[in-house]
Amino acid sequence: MKKIVLGSILAAAFTTSFSHALAPKNGDKPTYCEQIVSVHGLLSRAQFECGYSEYNNELISDSAKCFQHELGDEYGKKVLMFGMKEFDRNVKKDGKNRTCNNLLKEFPEYVRK
Repeated sequence: MKKIVLGSILAAAFTTSFSHALAPKNGDKPTYCEQIVSVHGLLSRAQFECGYSEYNNELISDSAKCFQHELGDEYGKKVLMFGMKEFDRNVKKDGKNRTCNNLLKEFPEYVRK
């Protein structure tokens, strides 16, 4: 799996709300797989809500591998939902248009209009 660079939107979420909303499995910082699956949740919600026409298949594949090899179905779904809720939290805070535009700028290699 190729590592991705997290955008500032989700990186900030991990340092503040991840520990409050969903404790990392290792008790410290989110693992690579927790980050990947959370980003997948965030961007899949954004794809639906923002009307993005393209979504990176590599992120989907990496997320599936993380479910299978590290997180498991139950915990993986919680992490995925956390990412989706981060999208909702950002919309509530900044508005839908701004959030959608920010995600296009932060993750140009994963989503496109």
